[in-house]
Amino acid sequence: MIHGGGRDRNGRRLTHYKTAWEDPATRQAWRRTAMFRCAALLGWLLGFPTWLFAVVMTPTWLLVLWLPVLWVGIWYTLLAMVAVTTLRGIRRVLHVYPWQVDIADVRAKKKGSTQFVVPVPERPEKSVSLGYGGLIGTGQHFWVRTMKSGEVTSAWFAGDPRYVGVVATAGPRNLLWVSQREATDSRMSPRKRGVSPEARALARAAGARVGEG
Repeated sequence: MIHGGGRDRNGRRLTHYKTAWEDPATRQAWRRTAMFRCAALLGWLLGFPTWLFAVVMTPTWLLVLWLPVLWVGIWYTLLAMVAVTTLRGIRRVLHVYPWQVDIADVRAKKKGSTQFVVPVPERPEKSVSLGYGGLIGTGQHFWVRTMKSGEVTSAWFAGDPRYVGVVATAGPRNLLWVSQREATDSRMSPRKRGVSPEARALARAAGARVGEG
């Protein structure tokens, strides 16, 4: 498997790396993503003492104004925590798979979310969709926002769309971990039908649930 043979957004010719993580630009993008997400989470956490102090000092009859602000803060803090927890998943995928340049179509999905349509590795005439967004508070995320504006219509992809993967804009930039629910949810049976042993082994190494056998 190879990088894809294209050029990044700065015109740099892409070397044929065995995995995306071998590309220095990918490692830099991951570090940049990690710093941004950790800083965002820290900012929300540091805001809690201020919000709680405001609630305590606010007269009872004005609490109706502060409580919604507190709940919004809690919700965005939870979203930031989820974003931080996916950093390890992003890195794990990038250690296993190479980038495929502009292979993913970026489309609109119901409830304001984004859909990534990626060809099946072993049967490129077929495709699989992975989604992101749709929850309150995700509508202003880069991928949802730029998809709605038409700024982004295709994306780089590393992974197996039947299990887990990472999408990015050219560079790579704006790394986002995506997955099929059955590849991460222990309450569901993992996908096994129509997947070669080699593909399942790679998906397992990338952190996906692939089942036994």
